[in-house]
Amino acid sequence: MSRERTAMFAVAFALVALPTISGLITKIPTPKELYECYLYKSLNASISETPAKVIQEFCISKYIVQHMDETIYTHNITKEGVNYLNAMSRELNQEITAMEKLQKKPRHKRQAFGTWRIRKEIRTLTRQEFQALVNCFNRLKNDYSIDSSMSTYDLIGSMHTGRAARSMHNGPGFFPRHMLMMLIMETACHSPMHYWDMTMDSDMIVPTDSIVFSEEFYGNGDGIVRTGPFAHWRTPIGTPIIRNIGSGGESLAGKQGIRAMLSRRRLAEISEPQVGHAAYSVEVHHNGVHNWIDGHMARLNTAWFDPIFYGIHSFFTLIWIAFKGLQRNRGIDPQRDYPLGPNVPSGHEFFQRADFRPFLRQISNLDALADTYDRMVTYMPMPRCPRCDNSPYLVCQRQVCVSRARPRMRQNMFMFGRKKRSANVNPTPSVYGTQKPLSDRDSLADDNVDNKTINILQSSETALSTLDQPYQNTFLIDGKSDLNQWVWLNIKILFERPKGFNFQTNLPGQNNTVDMYDTSNFERIAEKIGIHNQITYKKQCSSSGSGAAKVFVQSDGLNYAGRYKDYAIVDERQPIYSSVSYIAVKKPTTAKTTKVLLTAFDTCGRSCRAACPVPGTNGNSYEPCKGAFEITSEYPLMYSTSYGGAVSAAFSVHLESKGPMYRVNNDPITFVCDHQNKWPWE
Repeated sequence: MSRERTAMFAVAFALVALPTISGLITKIPTPKELYECYLYKSLNASISETPAKVIQEFCISKYIVQHMDETIYTHNITKEGVNYLNAMSRELNQEITAMEKLQKKPRHKRQAFGTWRIRKEIRTLTRQEFQALVNCFNRLKNDYSIDSSMSTYDLIGSMHTGRAARSMHNGPGFFPRHMLMMLIMETACHSPMHYWDMTMDSDMIVPTDSIVFSEEFYGNGDGIVRTGPFAHWRTPIGTPIIRNIGSGGESLAGKQGIRAMLSRRRLAEISEPQVGHAAYSVEVHHNGVHNWIDGHMARLNTAWFDPIFYGIHSFFTLIWIAFKGLQRNRGIDPQRDYPLGPNVPSGHEFFQRADFRPFLRQISNLDALADTYDRMVTYMPMPRCPRCDNSPYLVCQRQVCVSRARPRMRQNMFMFGRKKRSANVNPTPSVYGTQKPLSDRDSLADDNVDNKTINILQSSETALSTLDQPYQNTFLIDGKSDLNQWVWLNIKILFERPKGFNFQTNLPGQNNTVDMYDTSNFERIAEKIGIHNQITYKKQCSSSGSGAAKVFVQSDGLNYAGRYKDYAIVDERQPIYSSVSYIAVKKPTTAKTTKVLLTAFDTCGRSCRAACPVPGTNGNSYEPCKGAFEITSEYPLMYSTSYGGAVSAAFSVHLESKGPMYRVNNDPITFVCDHQNKWPWE
């Protein structure tokens, strides 16, 4: 940063009276691996096209998986539990062996090998078929006959924890290892693991309205799951399932992204690691779905708490099988296409065994590419226009099948004082853009997909749909839900108005191409106070109309397992707006300080930059910092032990004397959302 730019940054902060800092909350360097991931994934990327939040979330998730304490979510499984999983493994192996023997016979002597593993898109199922899947999950969830300490559902889900979770992500082992886990759950269920094609929700104007998140299917998506067949489920930690759909700043996987992956020829081209935030990477799209649902789904060790986990991974298994089919058409043997070389992450090498021991026979990553596994399951094609498989939950719009919205009569009928229009029980949605149907196999083999045209930014409509929804945290910390382990920090938000907005509020005699709040009306004053909005986003995020918007602040433990997220309401009309949020982190002790990474972003995924006071300026000057902090338990404490305490530390309301006052000395951390043409980690 130039000296002139630094001065402007400092002056801007000083004039809005930012808070002071204590040495008890100190900035620390961003962990090297995390910072290198930021640089690697942003290489050759443009901040005007790629939301910084998506890169941050990908790298944070990767860092946490690599450095997590394997004992936190790894359950102690009894001998009986091990025997049960071994029994499921043997049953699966017998099926594999029978199929392999059949394939070795001369073609004219083979008998048809019928499979009961016929997987369909969930909205094309009959109610009886969907109920069979629900009954399976509920039966396993309520079954403690194998292991009295955990349900059978949780016993199988524990295969996605600890060391196994690490070897299932961030590398080419992603596909084969999740495929094996789907087969094990399917074997236990004796019911197919049907898939959720979220591209049909992504094509909706407002994906958060999807009927998938209704009583008809997986239950509500806002907060604690209270409706649908999995209402009132308790996780292994004793908490309810939690979702916050649309609050992650990322989009659901879309048809363009899936076609981009299928346009590649080799597994290495769609597996991590990928230079830049490549839309060809399956884990980019996979992670987006997890973060879009949020709640327990946002963390790999807890994602399987939610049964929708299996619908998601059944879908990505379908994509992998389609990819391998296209490889055969291109003359490539997918059974020998496992990536080699120094770029393959440790634990993902071709010779590494699927780390489900002792639950599954030792199958290597290369072994799991065998055609045998493809033949074990039959995937019914994705619904296609014009009939969309005659599903009452789908509708054909502009050559694509799109999910119908759920009934809204039971939802809150008011948003910021404006009455919502009541929808019909089966309203007809519109599509967001025009795209070819994915179910047409010929349309998948498109080798000319442009990586830069793939949208991974959450749509404006989705962002606006979450404005009237609160946010529900899981309060999980080091594998437990313990409110006493959390403390709260006061975080200040400075939000600059993005370019391109017009709120149609004009001064008399002025040109109506800009409104009265636009800084182009007072450029010299704006420059003087440091408003330096540089970037125009290629996909503009629309305003709510009133100007109300959310800025989320998120904490991720660097030396503990825990995430907390909340938001502040800002006014996008104003040239600059100040707000406050209260964010929880792990309570530090005399034996162990708290190290945490703080990030902030708006609902469209545009990240904000952390700002820290310049030492020796008594809080009158601030400079950019990376967002990593260390917090101690020394006095005077710069945190509050309760949410109410954080509020009282920030405000003093005495109308009989000086009136409401903001205590400016209790917020050592500030985030500036100033839309600069640079990444927040620079």
